[in-house]
Amino acid sequence: MKTDFDIIVVGGGGAGMTAALFAHAAGASVIILEADSKLGGATWLSGGVVYAAGTSVQKAQGIEDTPAAMFNYIMTLNAWETRPDIIRTLSDRSAEAVEWLISLGAEYQWVVKSGVDTVPRGHCTVGAGYTIGNLLSNEVGAKGIETALNTRVERLLVEDGRIVGVNAAGMDLRASAVIVTTGGFGNSPGMRAKYFPSVAQHGDIVYAVHNDAPFILGDGIKLGEQVGAQITGHDTGLVLPSAGLLANSVEAFLPPWCMLVNDDGRRFMPENAPYAVSGYLINAQPRAHAWAIFDEKTMMEGSADKRFSDPYHTGEVSQTWDEALIRKHAEIGKIRTAGSLDELADLIHVDRHALAATAMRYNTDARAGVDREWDKVAPHYFPIETRPFFAVEVRASVIGQTSAGLDVDPETHVRDTHGEVIPGLYAAGETVGCIQGHRYSGGGMGVGNALTFGRIAGEVSAREVLAERVLNH
Repeated sequence: MKTDFDIIVVGGGGAGMTAALFAHAAGASVIILEADSKLGGATWLSGGVVYAAGTSVQKAQGIEDTPAAMFNYIMTLNAWETRPDIIRTLSDRSAEAVEWLISLGAEYQWVVKSGVDTVPRGHCTVGAGYTIGNLLSNEVGAKGIETALNTRVERLLVEDGRIVGVNAAGMDLRASAVIVTTGGFGNSPGMRAKYFPSVAQHGDIVYAVHNDAPFILGDGIKLGEQVGAQITGHDTGLVLPSAGLLANSVEAFLPPWCMLVNDDGRRFMPENAPYAVSGYLINAQPRAHAWAIFDEKTMMEGSADKRFSDPYHTGEVSQTWDEALIRKHAEIGKIRTAGSLDELADLIHVDRHALAATAMRYNTDARAGVDREWDKVAPHYFPIETRPFFAVEVRASVIGQTSAGLDVDPETHVRDTHGEVIPGLYAAGETVGCIQGHRYSGGGMGVGNALTFGRIAGEVSAREVLAERVLNH
């Protein structure tokens, strides 16, 4: 078969650039087709955290960790409702991603607990996702890998049951293999409704953290469906809490100084729980929302401390829970205010007796500096007792990551609805649907997935394409 390239990579984000670099290093000719006007995708917009175990960075900081421990944590968190072969591969090879980025010039000063794990595995890249995106795009340029920007792939080419290329911009490009790395579907309302209904239920307040990457539209799923690929991971993904006070703001972390209650007037989690779990917990409450409650003194003193919003050391701070913004929204009625907790309960339709009992326990613990009920550990823990009182509605309406997508095996071969490999088709990154499970393991899982399985896709596809070439000659 005459080909234009050995391998076509569809999508130029973190997974795509990584796949192209490793395929090129193995001796394959590669082109990256990217719908946007620049490379980088969601990785470039991310916090730059890489989830990994057994790295040199951990060892240098005295952190004892192993791939086996990472595997056990992820599988336990998901109650084994995810693929052990995929998670084993991710765990075993995750450290390679960090070491490779270091070899390209990335720096790591912090490793944090980015989920509910007991071991710090969130490797915070200095300069966040911008650094990772630049390092990868610079490497792609340095290696002379061909790229075509503003080029959206419309369909895959199939001959005799094998993928033999793509059609893009009205032109056929032929290759021995295609790697799909188009990212998720967070910017597509239609795809959200179909594949992520638990976030789509929040309507027009839903938005994705990668809103500035306009082609995160589920193209990989659409391409896979055209050729009979299995789509898996329905209604899984990362949802983040939002008060919706600023348009398209990423608020991932709730302020530790509020008291969060459901419509029954009860607390249901530590207010500063990691975003790896907080969104799911909010969605599980009556009417899939909660109320952040605080008083005047708490707002004035607590809102001055923005450290809670930047645990990954990106340099960005939240403007959402700012005193001036809260007062502005209180004036227009978006934030409810009252002279007593009983009046506030009536305004937000919460049982006033339950709220009073919850506040009494909360205030007793706040004065003692300990949260005996929900184990919140916060630098500032205020009793709620000084009028006026405020209530801010919080919903899990921000998409951190979508996780429905193509089904693959541990070597990134895409599988069809019968579980058979589709020859010539590979996939990596957020477009893959069998990695997360029902719970997000921790900050850095998205980037870790992209880099780890992008590498595997590049290595495996190049090896198989080049082996087939030798066989045919």
